[in-house]
Amino acid sequence: MKNILLLTSVYPATDFSKDTTPVVHYFAREWVKKGYNVEVIHNEKYFPRITYFVINIFRKVISKYYKFIFPTKCYSEEKHYSSEGVNIHRLPIFKMSPFSLFSNKTLSLQLERIKKLMISLSFSPDVVIGHWANPQLFLIRELGKYYNVPTCMVLHNDVEIIYRIYGTHAAQIVKSIDIWGFRSNKIKNRFENLFGKINTSFFCYSGIPASNINPPRRIFKNGIRNFLFVGLFISRKYPTVLIKAINNAFYGEDFHITFIGEGREKKNIEHLARKLNIRDKVSLPGRLPRSEVFKMMKASDCFIMVSKPETFGLVYLEAMSMGCITIGSKGEGIDGVIEHGINGFLSEAGNDKKLAELLKKISTMPEKDLISISENAIHTTWQLTDENVAKQYIESVTAIKSI
Repeated sequence: MKNILLLTSVYPATDFSKDTTPVVHYFAREWVKKGYNVEVIHNEKYFPRITYFVINIFRKVISKYYKFIFPTKCYSEEKHYSSEGVNIHRLPIFKMSPFSLFSNKTLSLQLERIKKLMISLSFSPDVVIGHWANPQLFLIRELGKYYNVPTCMVLHNDVEIIYRIYGTHAAQIVKSIDIWGFRSNKIKNRFENLFGKINTSFFCYSGIPASNINPPRRIFKNGIRNFLFVGLFISRKYPTVLIKAINNAFYGEDFHITFIGEGREKKNIEHLARKLNIRDKVSLPGRLPRSEVFKMMKASDCFIMVSKPETFGLVYLEAMSMGCITIGSKGEGIDGVIEHGINGFLSEAGNDKKLAELLKKISTMPEKDLISISENAIHTTWQLTDENVAKQYIESVTAIKSI
């Protein structure tokens, strides 16, 4: 049998916000398809009730400075359910505040809770995997010792918290994990700057459904003129930077920018478009179903999102799968998947002048070069389908010890 025990702080559910990232579920779902037995422990954090009152009042301000989404509702009851063959066990775990660490007592109690649950399920894992270090790092380390099986810890954007948790013992704890996964090259570099290079690691990229890779036949006779942004309209995604840069690069020429999404920056987008007298060149259709988003990607020449911080960003892959000339942020999560000038381009996050320079350069490129970059982007996404990334992930883990 191939039994995977997967611990995570974030997991989608029907009673959660639709903004909850399903990335961990996508891996688990694909492993089940491949014949693995997967039990997910969702260590859902919950706080004193006053915390949710404060979060609901200041959530717009909070989201301006923090990438992750704070919960606005308390989920303090256990829930056990299945989704697409994956068994999920929500075991809420108490924290004093969103920024505090878990107490040793709380962690020990959660560890015993997981052990008892596994006994009740007659489930003995062959490997223990964690996503997000707090509290997973402690739990998978202890469970790995208890079951005498390999451990894998995947970091999203939570490198420095390892020092916060373990202090001078952090390097020793790092060595005790069999293999580390990194959601981006930037995260790996931050990790190795703190703890040194490690040989047992892999990139834990997200994937997209193979069925979504259905690009149109691309021609770029007029270069790039139709631009697209998809995401939350928040300051750290710099949507107004696109307007400044595109207007600078194509001033007086025909172009169009479509912003799909919602958020408090919408008023700033509209204000800047009016100020530059290009309101007729900017569309804001709001949030759209995924099927409509893909149609817009097919109709666009170029997708741009130069946000910071950005752990990975599936929307980049989706745009690349449609053959869009895709521009991402240099030094952020998509850097390494997008190779500058090969399958897309990278620009400095939030810098409209650098982006304008890049757009002017792209506009002078021969059509055959743009077609080549578009085709390379599509080829990249074929290697990053849900099935392929899940296969690469579990093969990296099982290479340490056979399970």
